[in-house]
Amino acid sequence: MKRHIPSEEDWGNYQDDLDQNYAHGIFAGRDSTQVMSAFARSSIDRAEDLRFMPTVPFQYYIFSFCEFVTSAEVLTLNDGLDASDAASCFLNLVIYKLEHQRSDIEPIINELMPFVERVALNQSLYDADIDIYGDFKENFFLIQELVGKQIASR
Repeated sequence: MKRHIPSEEDWGNYQDDLDQNYAHGIFAGRDSTQVMSAFARSSIDRAEDLRFMPTVPFQYYIFSFCEFVTSAEVLTLNDGLDASDAASCFLNLVIYKLEHQRSDIEPIINELMPFVERVALNQSLYDADIDIYGDFKENFFLIQELVGKQIASR
């Protein structure tokens, strides 16, 4: 699906919320290519920004995160040390949205699932120690379960 950079109107009253205001400063008006460096600097912080974004910006920029976390570039960050953080943050963000802000993620979940699956089934590629990050496959199964419940509740 062709997406458009969110407008100021799509950001709503972002000034009234510190988290949204901060995310707006980093993301607003930028296309997916322009925000890649922000994900590379700190995927943990950018995942938090995505968590607190209004719906339309979230639905646009989550795909930038998808592209980043499944890119070859993520595996070379700090000799791969941040790849595990990026992958874990991505999966946990999807879980959070499904559990707490379903309306943000429901319209795009089918498009997100190939990225979720790719990350979840390649934990070793991200050098994500299961003792530290948990089992990505378990996260994948949880996401599938939450998506199934979402579909069943329609």
